[in-house]
Amino acid sequence: MIEGSLAAAGEAAAADPRRFQDECVQAYLASWVARGFSPVTIENDTGVLERMLALLGSPAWEVTADDIDRVTGSLAAAGLAASTRRRRRRAQPRSEQPAATVAGLS
Repeated sequence: MIEGSLAAAGEAAAADPRRFQDECVQAYLASWVARGFSPVTIENDTGVLERMLALLGSPAWEVTADDIDRVTGSLAAAGLAASTRRRRRRAQPRSEQPAATVAGLS
């Protein structure tokens, strides 16, 4: 887990938040490899995470539960299955998920 603020990550991160986010995602994925997740799982979940981050439109550390609800609602309005919406919600860190999702109620 990376603690602190974006500024604490250094000038390069502050200058290019998208690059910093990409580096964080790569480190996260490397941890999955180290923990023995299958390459198929990593590839599939990487796609879900990248699509969710793109839909949110802001760096992950700025995303709120309301942002996730907004995106999930737009996915529902577009006709995506509930299972697809749940999978995309779970792509976000638990601390940013609405309480119902964390509790397994949605």
